[in-house]
Amino acid sequence: MPKISNEFKVGLFVIGAVLIGFFAWLWTFDGVRKDEGAYALYLTVPSADGLWKGSSVKLAGVDVGAIEHVEVQGAQARLTLLVREAYELPIDSTADLRSSGLLGDRYISVIPGEEEPLLQDGSVIQLKEPPADIEQITRNVQHISEDVQAITTVLREMIENNDNTDAIEATLQNVEGLTAEVESLVSRNSRDIDAIVDSVARLTATLEGFAVDVSADVDQEMAQLQDATETLQGALTDIESITGKIDDGQGTIGALINDSATIDAINDTVENVNEVVEGFSGLQAEISYTGRYYFGTQPNDPAFYYGNPLAPNMNGGIGSAGANTIGVRLSSMEDFWYLFEIVDHPQGTVDWTETYAPEIGEVYTEWVRKPAFRLTFQLEKRWGNFSFRLGIKEDGGGVGMTWYLAKDRVQIQADVFDFDLGAFPAIAARGTPNNRFLVRWEPIPKLYAEVGTEQVFLQAQYGYVTAFGGVGFHFNDNDIKLLLATLPLGL
Repeated sequence: MPKISNEFKVGLFVIGAVLIGFFAWLWTFDGVRKDEGAYALYLTVPSADGLWKGSSVKLAGVDVGAIEHVEVQGAQARLTLLVREAYELPIDSTADLRSSGLLGDRYISVIPGEEEPLLQDGSVIQLKEPPADIEQITRNVQHISEDVQAITTVLREMIENNDNTDAIEATLQNVEGLTAEVESLVSRNSRDIDAIVDSVARLTATLEGFAVDVSADVDQEMAQLQDATETLQGALTDIESITGKIDDGQGTIGALINDSATIDAINDTVENVNEVVEGFSGLQAEISYTGRYYFGTQPNDPAFYYGNPLAPNMNGGIGSAGANTIGVRLSSMEDFWYLFEIVDHPQGTVDWTETYAPEIGEVYTEWVRKPAFRLTFQLEKRWGNFSFRLGIKEDGGGVGMTWYLAKDRVQIQADVFDFDLGAFPAIAARGTPNNRFLVRWEPIPKLYAEVGTEQVFLQAQYGYVTAFGGVGFHFNDNDIKLLLATLPLGL
């Protein structure tokens, strides 16, 4: 029986991965097929963020159609909805923008009306009032900050005006004089107050036989009146102390009135807050995590001194290893991203030392493999169903491409990188770069699984097999905003 070569095995594995991706796309397709009867409706929305061709159209939670086309109409987005002919809608039906669960995809929900006739092919369906937007709340906060800045500017102008300063000083002098008058008045009439208290006490004693309860209440009220008099005296003293400190420029209010530098600092702080708010409102972020498990056979070439670079096993046979990747994808526009990743790659990093051997008169290289993280920074641009990447891939230069299928729920990725040292640095002179192919499937929004292979060219050249499987998740700013919108506001 002829022996099947490793190259043939690698080819079968790649073909199998492509077939798995194709059947995953067929299984996840939930749009309107061309062989189904459907009629078109037009819907205008303020923003089509989160909607694309193929997004569901639902009636009472049942999938009745899909979005066929998304286009810009003035400052809004115009959607073409395909609704299956089996679902008839009255002419006063409306549409609403909703999400599947807390972190699910957005879809169009149709609310049927009651009036005749029915909507026909080419009819326009009206949109309900759009929900509250976190972005609008952010803009309102920015407007409030601008109003505070305007108020502080006016206050500064008032304080720096000499006429206003003279008026404030005159007011403080009047308050100080009023305090002295009240203190003198209380001092001059203290005896009369004592006499009044004595008279009330005698009157209370006279009426004690007639109303014991009433007399007790009167005693309590008189005691409270005396306490109030003492409190008033203390308050007048405190007012005099406070006005003196303000006039001397002590404390926050004193600094605000007498030192214009405080107002300048407040204005600078408000401007900095505005800049931070504007910067964050224009930047979108997506965070992801992927865990991979590598497994594979071991090469026979002695250059692979520790076995399979990604799934080593010193004893031969099937080896295995794991890898974890954390990524951040930033974007200021819909189809352009800055991609950052950090991965604890099974191969780690490989360094070398060149040593001169005088006994042989040559320079030889010693390779040292160390566990370490690898970093990625790439620019990614999307055109239609394809995106392309360029930059640093796992500590080496690299390029990549992604093919999006089934409303982005199936992705086929290919990356070629590390052109300098190659897929296995100990044999860098043989010039084989690293490469990775994978199929990623997202059966549940925000959660995905993937299968693939790495160092395909090196496997075919040296007769071994490497594959991996993995799972991961991702979430973005809209998911966080949706989560915050569900929290109670009365906390």
